[in-house]
Amino acid sequence: MDEDLKPEKVYARALDPIHIGAGGYRLGRADNTIVREPSTDVPKIPGTSIAGVIREFYTIHLAEKKCEGKSDKEKRRCAEEKAKSIFGDENKKGILRFYDGQIIFFPVSSIQGTVWITTKELLKYWFGKEIEIPENENRVYTIKGDPKEPLNLGWLLFEVESPKNGEVKLPKEIKGWIKEAVIVPEKLFSPIINDNLEVRTSVRIDSETGTAAEGALFTYEAIPRGTIFGFEIAEDKQSKDENQKIAKKILKAISPYFEYLGVGGMATRGFGRLELAVKHSSRGTRDVKP
Repeated sequence: MDEDLKPEKVYARALDPIHIGAGGYRLGRADNTIVREPSTDVPKIPGTSIAGVIREFYTIHLAEKKCEGKSDKEKRRCAEEKAKSIFGDENKKGILRFYDGQIIFFPVSSIQGTVWITTKELLKYWFGKEIEIPENENRVYTIKGDPKEPLNLGWLLFEVESPKNGEVKLPKEIKGWIKEAVIVPEKLFSPIINDNLEVRTSVRIDSETGTAAEGALFTYEAIPRGTIFGFEIAEDKQSKDENQKIAKKILKAISPYFEYLGVGGMATRGFGRLELAVKHSSRGTRDVKP
């Protein structure tokens, strides 16, 4: 495939729990559930959520940097007009395509501390590394750190081995984000994640009494702090030359906003912040943090 046609791979670390609400209820331990991949039941960040916050953050950036000397209302209108050429509007499509954010590494508590789990399929897709390991339900394979056996991941107990075809070299940006990581069987990835999601309890406050409203207790799920995501951004190659490689420019501009404003719901309760890093497929791995 032409390198210029490949999407930008972006990595993100959750600095806070992430809650992207599914907009409904399901049987289980939480009232307000998060969005999941229908085929695997693994939580994700929808591409629409990523596109929406990136557009808003870039509009804020343009208002601050490219529309000086105007009133706040005029700055906003100016920035929105500039953003339309990239993100589109009701009359024309944008030049960027945003894909769902997938969990690459998920943190799980164990008696040996926090261990991040992944699968060989995820390593192949995101890092181009093929791992030859048998599909053994009682065994995990170390790719970073040196966890001792037996290793518990939640309520499951595993034997620990190393892959036979060499060490997995992680991109430098995310290498410092995780200390110990193991490959788990594909069929157990989703159950382990769903058993180790963060669940919080809240109440609605009665505005008249200032105390908890009767019968207003509710719980909600969140992807825990420390989770490593990957998502991709592709550019429309039919766009004008001056817009080529705009994804890199936008990511660098909006990265600080993700670290302070975040994505998803419950932002006023300490949810949503992400730290970004991007891998440029045609020019190696680069950091986009400011």
